[in-house]
Amino acid sequence: MTKNYDVIIIGGGHNALVCANILAKKNKKVLICEARDTCGGLATNDLSNFTPDFCSKVKSEIDNIAINHSSVSSIALSETGHHLKLTGKEAEDRKTLEQLAPEDVERYFKLQKKLSLFSKTLGSFMHSSPPRLLHKNFSDYFKLFKLGLNVRLMGRNNFNEFARMIGLNIADELEDNFKNTLLQGLISHDAVTGSNLGPRSPGSLINLLFRMANHNNSLFGGIQQAKGGVDAVIKSLEDNVVKRGVEIKTSSFVKRCIIENDQVKGIELGNGALIHADTVISSADPKSTYFCLLGTEHLDTDFKRRIKHHRSKGRVSKLQLTLNKVPEFKNLEPTELSQRLVISPSIDYIEENFNYSKFENLSPEPILEFSIPSLEDNSLCQDGQHIMNIQIQYAPFNVKGGWENKKTECIDNVLTILEKYAPGIKSCIVGQDFISPNDIEKNFNVTGGHWHHGEIQIDQLFMLRPIPGAAQYKTPVNGLYMCGAGTHPGGGMTGIPGKNAAHEVLKNI
Repeated sequence: MTKNYDVIIIGGGHNALVCANILAKKNKKVLICEARDTCGGLATNDLSNFTPDFCSKVKSEIDNIAINHSSVSSIALSETGHHLKLTGKEAEDRKTLEQLAPEDVERYFKLQKKLSLFSKTLGSFMHSSPPRLLHKNFSDYFKLFKLGLNVRLMGRNNFNEFARMIGLNIADELEDNFKNTLLQGLISHDAVTGSNLGPRSPGSLINLLFRMANHNNSLFGGIQQAKGGVDAVIKSLEDNVVKRGVEIKTSSFVKRCIIENDQVKGIELGNGALIHADTVISSADPKSTYFCLLGTEHLDTDFKRRIKHHRSKGRVSKLQLTLNKVPEFKNLEPTELSQRLVISPSIDYIEENFNYSKFENLSPEPILEFSIPSLEDNSLCQDGQHIMNIQIQYAPFNVKGGWENKKTECIDNVLTILEKYAPGIKSCIVGQDFISPNDIEKNFNVTGGHWHHGEIQIDQLFMLRPIPGAAQYKTPVNGLYMCGAGTHPGGGMTGIPGKNAAHEVLKNI
């Protein structure tokens, strides 16, 4: 074996970089091996539209990231031109709702307040390793007690409401409260985006709460864009870990972990090189970690079964359009095209898309989230041309007929929808780049091409993420840990899994 390290981290995504930063600050000798030629993983301008700032608990533990963030409004588009723009600022949103949905104003802010409290409560559980089930350990008992106490401290009425809502679908809650279908569609979109859920699916509400917990506990107030995009954030993280003495090997595919007597001893690269370390952390998804890096021979039958059934099929595709001029959208100012624009006009519209997806088919009228960030940030222009980033919800992994045959159909469906809101947009397009979930699996080494390395659903959260028995960043093999989005608390560009995993590792080395 070659040079020794205290810790080897497999993968160079943002969680891996956060984890490495914290370990290096504790004087650990760290190596990052990244299969691609750049770090960042799924956190790249090619995939990510918006970049929330790291929360204070993460930022306080890593070196300073000198990135400027700006707030982004959410605009639900209407074919009539009566678009609904929400910013997260109460005064502005109240004025907007009074004009477009006067009957829903007070109920909207009441729901926002309630969901904000619930998301904040859930968020308080995110920043430590979850308790283990059926373990007679004081630390686990204390975590369970604290979890229950935080929920009870909401008060009896809020506690009862939280217990009632936690497994519900978002559609019932919205249809009981609001009459404006555009408002219902916008909130429902955020409850299902990135998931394999429809608005009428049980658990879609908790998906919304987790999203809010990562966005300042607000429905629409915590969405941000970083100067230079996601790539600038990754570059800053990478520069910081290098300054801390972390070594990064890009274009270094890890073939397997070396295991001796149920103890990790290092890794083998694709070129056959062996690198030693008694601690290895995988930022890969759970199935890649256990079935490829570790190997099923080191897992018992029940563990293999649970990992095999871990749900991780992606449902989101990405289309980037290169534009030689800025398209004109009905009743939108050019400056508003840099904001988050959503075509999701009603709950029924989303549910119909979901029904197509359930049978691995494409919807002829897809749900879209898009923006032209270069209108606000010139650094994102390419050769003086603007890039429109379009996120397509319910574009399924392994679509029926295969993406090699369906890619053109999907792009045509997207452009047909956009033409309704921006007549003549096709004449502005000089280039296009499409990325399906299957492309994500192949090019980013993520099983199923899922954004979050696995569904954000009640049976794959907290002490059940990714599966029971492997929810504290540890694996069944001594010295082998995980720190990616497949671990608690889940996906999103938060850095929390990387931070939590670093602390779990530091307890044992």
